[in-house]
Amino acid sequence: MVTGLLTLSGLLQWQWRVLDPILIVILSAAVIGLTVVAGERWWRGGFLASGSGLATPAPRPLNLADALTRLLGLAVTLGAIAFFYWLFPEYRAGFYDPFWHFLRLLAPVAIPAAILYFLWADPRLEEPRDAYWRIGRACMGEFAARPSARQLRSHVLGWAVKAYFLPLMVVYTRDQVTGLATTFAAIPSTGLVMSSYSLLFRFAYVADLLFCVVGYVLTLRVFDSHIRSTDSTTSGWLVALMCYQPLYAVIGGFYLHYDDSPQWTHYLDPYPNLSAIWGTLIITLVIIYGLSTVAFGLRFSNLTNRGIVTDGPYRYTKHPAYLAKNLSWWLISVPFLGGANPALTLRHCIMLALLNGVYYLRAKTEERHLRQDPDYVAYAAWIETHGCFARIRRATRELAQNMAHWRARR
Repeated sequence: MVTGLLTLSGLLQWQWRVLDPILIVILSAAVIGLTVVAGERWWRGGFLASGSGLATPAPRPLNLADALTRLLGLAVTLGAIAFFYWLFPEYRAGFYDPFWHFLRLLAPVAIPAAILYFLWADPRLEEPRDAYWRIGRACMGEFAARPSARQLRSHVLGWAVKAYFLPLMVVYTRDQVTGLATTFAAIPSTGLVMSSYSLLFRFAYVADLLFCVVGYVLTLRVFDSHIRSTDSTTSGWLVALMCYQPLYAVIGGFYLHYDDSPQWTHYLDPYPNLSAIWGTLIITLVIIYGLSTVAFGLRFSNLTNRGIVTDGPYRYTKHPAYLAKNLSWWLISVPFLGGANPALTLRHCIMLALLNGVYYLRAKTEERHLRQDPDYVAYAAWIETHGCFARIRRATRELAQNMAHWRARR
């Protein structure tokens, strides 16, 4: 096993010198996307899903004028996003350099692919007068054809989600892939146990983030991964944005900062058995968190409904990702082990509990949005009866009843 890890470490270091980290992200995301698409097509047994908004066979011939009008609407939309990036200094900072590099590498493929996709989709669209077409017609002076307020809001919100979160996910993925290579390189000096912990930790987050990138890039009807609806509430957006840059840099750095004390290894290294159990619990939670994103396939996205997910960890609870992530933070940072400063210990515990509260609010706002979908209502009702917490409640009640009967017999 040690020899295998060392060999893999050498291969990764060699690959790292040859390949650009962002190119690794793109290639990995492409492999994931192709694999998921092929798997879903095989599982479904057909090409287009019902409800995708595309019909097969094509109900009408290609209308080149309409297709070009829709492409104009796409160009205007992307131009508005580019203006947004140019306007705010946040996107000119070095933090987002990996994203600009990502776009430069992807553009030679993405632009021709978008043109071909619009030409292919035009005769198959069940509703060809979509927001792209209406925006394009309005830009050509036909203001009577402009999108309705509801249609425009849906279009803007859907693209705002992609424009905000895709840059972050690309940067985070690049950082985790870089960290994975560093972890491989450190295996000889770190030791097998901690190297295994670090590798599993990194792998889980790399998988999570790669599926995030895939989800934000492949928001397409042809894959049935299009946006059904986007949360339009201020509270929903606020609690989501609080968990990401740049808001989290302020909130996590100044207001809910809980992790400036030594982490779990500092306290548990003298106890190898307990340390092994503790590390295993952390890895288990992190893997559950990663699998929760993997379960979305092509459909991961914040603040949107792109199809209700009921497989994987979602068979057991409605919010496995948030639950696993927040529990892992307690085990990693161990804020309750503050040493000789009880006041600091209490402060760190309160700060982390408040951060957990943000994710609780995030879960509730997501449920409020998803309850507009009857599929989610049915899923939530099933979880209330068959989910893991429902089973725990039933087991607890049965245990309490059995204990009461036992005491009565005595």
